[in-house]
Amino acid sequence: MRILIPFKASNPKSRLSDILSFEERKRLAELMLLDVIDVVKSFGEIEVITPAEIEIEGVDVVVDSSDLNTSINRELDDVPVAVVMSDLPLLDKLTLSRFFETEGDVVLAPGRKGGTNMLIARKVGFRVSYHYGSFFKHLEYAKRNGFSVSVFDSFFSSVDIDDKNDLLELLLHGEGKRSCEYLKKIGFTVRFEKIPQLERRVFMQS
Repeated sequence: MRILIPFKASNPKSRLSDILSFEERKRLAELMLLDVIDVVKSFGEIEVITPAEIEIEGVDVVVDSSDLNTSINRELDDVPVAVVMSDLPLLDKLTLSRFFETEGDVVLAPGRKGGTNMLIARKVGFRVSYHYGSFFKHLEYAKRNGFSVSVFDSFFSSVDIDDKNDLLELLLHGEGKRSCEYLKKIGFTVRFEKIPQLERRVFMQS
């Protein structure tokens, strides 16, 4: 199966700009992409779709300056095809095995905020409309157009990294992931209280 991974190379993860510099956000985004590729590559042929030229060893990169919906929709008639977002660093092989084994013309994996973090299209004619509660739009579109649809429920696939709370989940559950180790390297840690809190150590310059 072809597996498409959209990747925003310019100004990534802008909602983290209050706690990460541009270069830190850029590096975190790159490492999350590599975390996703590490586990997804066992399940099919990967194509990273991005508006900017990047090089990833052993992976086909498709440069497409179109908006996300346009770039994905033009690929959806060559089925079966899966779309896996690049900011899902907690994915593991067991989760993906279950995902790819889920039956249905369309399989949707929702994010915690109503987005669509992963999907499979096995029948020609499905179209995406990302942003603003896309999971519910995709579910409705599939039902309205006669596709059999399954919802894939998994904590690891639901955690997309957008804000501070997501960084906390990555630190709590991402042991060994490149992106998690990077956060630790630049000073992030978890303070365990009644409700765990994200902290960042300040390194003193000598």
